[in-house]
Formats: sequence, structure tokens, C-alpha cells
Amino acid sequence: MNGEQLWEFIRDFPKITDGPFDTLPGYEQYHNWTKRSIFWDLSYWKHNLLRHNLDVMHIEKNFFDNVFNAVMEVKGKTKDNHKARMDVVEFCVRGDLQLVQLQNGKLAKPKGNDTFNTNDAKSIYKWITELKMLGGYL
Repeated sequence: MNGEQLWEFIRDFPKITDGPFDTLPGYEQYHNWTKRSIFWDLSYWKHNLLRHNLDVMHIEKNFFDNVFNAVMEVKGKTKDNHKARMDVVEFCVRGDLQLVQLQNGKLAKPKGNDTFNTNDAKSIYKWITELKMLGGYL
């Protein structure tokens, strides 16, 4: 199926951001084709030969950033927040990661087993700042 044929097939489908999809005609028959990506709004998208192509460089960068920020506990950059810890209570059996009630009534987030302590984090930051790369490697 080429891009034009695919566009004819999905153009009347609701966008991903639109309401429920299980009420669409043919839902039981075409489970994979119930929503239309917003990328189809781009004028060139139906002519794009590699619509499924993934940008590996950015995926690797985002993965590294998420892991690094989590183990270094970078404030505002980690996905390990109070809301995630509340989900731990509901979905996981990791009691060591659940929020702890303090005497003043506030909730505290215990340090995860996969994070560095302050001294280790400072050592890693120091190593990164002193790291020398070959010319042109930036």
C-alpha cells in the first residue's frame, strides 16, 4: 500500500487526540487503524517513504538523559516524583520506594536503591567536567 492509498484508508479516522476509539465502525476488524496520527496533517507525510523510521540518535539521547537524571537525582529532570511513587503503592510490590509519612504530616520520598549518594554524585560531576575528548568530538 503506497502513501496515497494509505491516506485514502485513514483520512476519515479521528486524530489521536480526539475522543474514544472503541465506538468507531470496524473497530473489531482494524484494531491497529483506529486513530490517525497528527503527522498526517503535514503536507508531505503521505509522500514520505519512511514514515516508520525512528531517529535512533534522539532516542539514545533521551534514554541516557532519563537514566542519568534518575540515578543522579537531578531536581526537575527526573521522572521519579511523588505521583510516580503513589503509583508504586498501587501497581508494585516495592515497599522500599513507597512514600513515607513524616510526623509533621508531609510525605517524604525515600532514596531509591538505584541512585548515587551525594559524595558519589559529586565525584561523577567532577569526572565529567574534567573529561577531555579528542578534537572535533563535540
